Amino acid sequence: MELYITGIEHPQRVPASGEESLLNQLALAGFGQMVYAPCGGNGTCKQCTVTVSGRLASLSGEERDFHREEVLACRWRPAGDVTVYLDPATGQDRNIAVHSRDIPGGGTGLGLAVDIGTTTVAAYLYDLASGRCLHTAAGMNAQRVFGGDVISRIQYCEQPGGLEQLCAMIRDQIRELAASMCPDLTQIRSLSIAGNTVMEHIFAGLSPVSIGVAPFTPLSLFGDSRPASQFYDCFHPEAELYLSPCVAGYVGGDITAGLLSSGASESDRTVLFLDIGTNGEMGIGDKNGFLTCATAAGPAFEGAEIACGSSAQDGAINHVEPDLSYTTIGELPPETICGSGIIDGVAALLYNEIVDETGRMEGERHTIGGEVYLCAADIRKIQLAKAAIRAGIETLLELSGKTYDDIDQLLIAGGFGAYVDITSACAIGLLPPALKDKTRHVGNSSGMGAAMALDPGCRAQLAKVDESCTYVELSGSKVFNDKYIEAMMFDEWEDVLDG
Repeated sequence: MELYITGIEHPQRVPASGEESLLNQLALAGFGQMVYAPCGGNGTCKQCTVTVSGRLASLSGEERDFHREEVLACRWRPAGDVTVYLDPATGQDRNIAVHSRDIPGGGTGLGLAVDIGTTTVAAYLYDLASGRCLHTAAGMNAQRVFGGDVISRIQYCEQPGGLEQLCAMIRDQIRELAASMCPDLTQIRSLSIAGNTVMEHIFAGLSPVSIGVAPFTPLSLFGDSRPASQFYDCFHPEAELYLSPCVAGYVGGDITAGLLSSGASESDRTVLFLDIGTNGEMGIGDKNGFLTCATAAGPAFEGAEIACGSSAQDGAINHVEPDLSYTTIGELPPETICGSGIIDGVAALLYNEIVDETGRMEGERHTIGGEVYLCAADIRKIQLAKAAIRAGIETLLELSGKTYDDIDQLLIAGGFGAYVDITSACAIGLLPPALKDKTRHVGNSSGMGAAMALDPGCRAQLAKVDESCTYVELSGSKVFNDKYIEAMMFDEWEDVLDG
């Protein structure tokens, strides 16, 4: 049996197995970026849809023939030769925010800085002599075919060969991004990588499994330089590779890098730093240090496990006004709704009293545009996700002895944060309304911190940031649990939208 992969520039034939799901076989063949499976192939997100022709067998054993029909790749396996039609645009960087800035110069050759996000990977090529950014490149994290959050990746690493596979995928992706910017990779003499603790473990070939169980202890907190030849054979023979220091199992090098590049670690005034993603990492503090924590928000804000949800792709509703008018990415007819549109949509439903403060919806669903809707189950998932983030904020506030009046700025990091409408986020209670006018997006602060760490002097600064951070574990915390229950309510929208 074989899979014939078409729709791409160079169609390929690869061996097929009747034992593995179509999803796993596409990933093994190198097409993981073109199939989105935020639930990790558990059949719950309904997003790993591919178009196929040929004979397939369901996981229950039923066999049938398909003729250019859509199937969930995680629920079917080949039962004969199968043609898979892939969209070459899937996984590209057209909706990934990649911003750059100059760094201290004085070095030799080229430098490569990389932010390994759970969802996206961004790379930056620098001229180390001038400190100027020459090129940027980005794509969806190739590992996402095995789940949209770090827990899914950890679980996959528990399987035989899982760690090795995910490690190879991310290393290959970084090499490909680098080659797209610099055909002669031997010119690259310095590499700097930042990511959450799980992503850095997988890149380094270290098992993240211990991070997934109490007491959530990582094998390494990194913050060191190593010969790049330990990881690659394509860069300059004397190239060094630096991994950003992590604070704990769920507060990683992306946060320390972000605290440095955003200026939060040098602030004279109290700053609340927040990276909203599948794992909400945050810290409160100033130049004297930060109190940090992490909450498990899950992938709902990225469109996963939402009935009509998707990542930020063409045709996705990305903004909804209080009057329920909307826009879509690419100005195309609505097909799905992405994270920013979901947050706006919930705020609009609250404003129109279609959803009440408890989260109860009038009817089972409400159409936003075309056949795209939000349903009662979607509202519940957003409630749970926003409550986790907000409870983390409230817990840090209480443990640090601060009030909202003490906070000078709320800094929102990450690609997702760049697209979120702050008013809508405050209306649904994801962000505190009291900080609405103190909020600033800082973009991909992790990537910029990784870029700064191409300079040895900035690495020393990053080490000091790491040393100044204290981690608070929220599992089992009574303060967090109480705050979580309080944060479930949608009881602030009137102050925000009618104020």
